Amino acid sequence: MFLSTPRNYFLSKPQFLDNPHSWIPHIPFAFWLMEMIKPKIMVELGTYSGNSYFAFCQARKALRIPTMCFAVDTWQGDVHVGKYSKEVFQRVNRINQEEFAGFSTLLKMKFDKALDRFSEKSIDVLHIDGTHTLKAARNDFNNWLPKMSQQCIILLHDTKVRRPGFEVWKLMEEIREQYNLLEFPFGEGLAVICAGENPPAPITDLIEHSKNNPEIIQWFEILGNNILWKKEREDLKHQTEKWKQKTALLNSELLKEKRKTKKLVKQLRKKSQS
Repeated sequence: MFLSTPRNYFLSKPQFLDNPHSWIPHIPFAFWLMEMIKPKIMVELGTYSGNSYFAFCQARKALRIPTMCFAVDTWQGDVHVGKYSKEVFQRVNRINQEEFAGFSTLLKMKFDKALDRFSEKSIDVLHIDGTHTLKAARNDFNNWLPKMSQQCIILLHDTKVRRPGFEVWKLMEEIREQYNLLEFPFGEGLAVICAGENPPAPITDLIEHSKNNPEIIQWFEILGNNILWKKEREDLKHQTEKWKQKTALLNSELLKEKRKTKKLVKQLRKKSQS
């Protein structure tokens, strides 16, 4: 099969999943990407709870490739998801320190502030998933383009979302004719853009093969949705268990109140008979 790799790591199970779930279907591709191109530097703009970022880090650690990973986010929220609770960053920071501290750095700042941390033409993989207005997405793309290496790949999330304020699809229309790219139409949409002058052969081959073999994209969708459905089933099971415990507690409290009521009724009857 075309997608086969030496380790077939794209078939692996992700270890760190949380809400929101929209990026989960793309995790098999993230695993495949890391194994096939082995980037030297990978940067993510907009990490939130870490589903995408920790997928890249997990693959890097398991495959023992020499990638340095960086996550850039204020962890304060934006116009689309609202304000983050402090527990979001605390969880991401804890996982990063316990599992990936040797090669992963969290940059808690605005995207533009992080630009000076990277040399020009140094980043091999850039994942953009920040504020999704056209202005913000275009600025992120253009501002970070000089930092991209000749082999660079840019990933752009939410390219299929048409809700108010989500305008990444408009950026896609602007750059579609300029770059060789592949767009996964599931998981809210993920574009894989060859932004460098000499993109990795595995990516250009994937793009070319997918033109005549749509089952390649379907395979990634099936693998990703299997992960998503398992996660949703686990969440539902956990939520059901919590409701069972809450129901049992409420039943216990109700029984106590019934006993109290019965006792009060007896006392009232005695008083009325005296």
